[in-house]
Amino acid sequence: RISMMGAAMKKKAEAPKRTTVRILHISDTHSLLTEEVIRKLPAADILIHTGDFTESGNLKEVQEFNKLLSGPLKAKYPHRVVVAGNHDLYHVGNNYKVLKDTLTGATHFLVHEQAEICGLRVYGAPWWAGHSWDYKTFKNYERKNQPDAAGFGKIPSNVDLLLTHGPPRGVLDEADGHKGNHSGSRELWGAIVKNTPKVHLFGHVHEQRGSARVGTISRKSTLFVNSSMTDRWKEPKQLQSAEGSGSWNGAHLIIATKEQQEQQQQQQEEDNKKINKAPQAA
Repeated sequence: RISMMGAAMKKKAEAPKRTTVRILHISDTHSLLTEEVIRKLPAADILIHTGDFTESGNLKEVQEFNKLLSGPLKAKYPHRVVVAGNHDLYHVGNNYKVLKDTLTGATHFLVHEQAEICGLRVYGAPWWAGHSWDYKTFKNYERKNQPDAAGFGKIPSNVDLLLTHGPPRGVLDEADGHKGNHSGSRELWGAIVKNTPKVHLFGHVHEQRGSARVGTISRKSTLFVNSSMTDRWKEPKQLQSAEGSGSWNGAHLIIATKEQQEQQQQQQEEDNKKINKAPQAA
């Protein structure tokens, strides 16, 4: 005899829900992005631009980029996420509000903040304008015992997509084509080791565009993607699949698969309740 309870226990478990999100990552377009180029880019749910959307950083160039965000990019990409690069700060310094107020066509202009987009946790940290505009900015400040001048200590854990303009130390960061000439930030690398984002998207070092998966025995791996665009736009070559992503002339199309998203959110809510109920230290 099989009881109702026994029958229920033997019932086949439902398959976890699976949804996919297409993410197109571009960077360092330097005022070369045009409607013609946009027509050739692959479709996606989220467009992410990790800075240097201008060449000189003047207001006219920012406004021209905003026209693209508000027009052809809006028509093609429901979510348009932007962080600032060093070229974009030539005239405004660290006054990100000027850029944010001008780029009304971006659904998200992230300045050390997190947003949930298509169920993904996305955190953006822009370039920090120091005394130098070149790639040595981060290294100079870290050497002067100002390790968190760029604010990387604010990066939270449980991030799906981390967006910065520059690379971390030692990953796709060899500048000027010289092996060993690492230009990335040590502090950014430390924040990544600590928080382990699933994917880190950036640009800045044009000659190092590409992707790499880096991890250790003691920590989960992170997929690093440098989507710096070339100086001249060319006809797209065949998309080459590499770990769920393809590249075109520096751009990368990333396919994110979400499983049991509702269960994960429910577990997070339960964990938060436990934290709130925990006795406070005197």
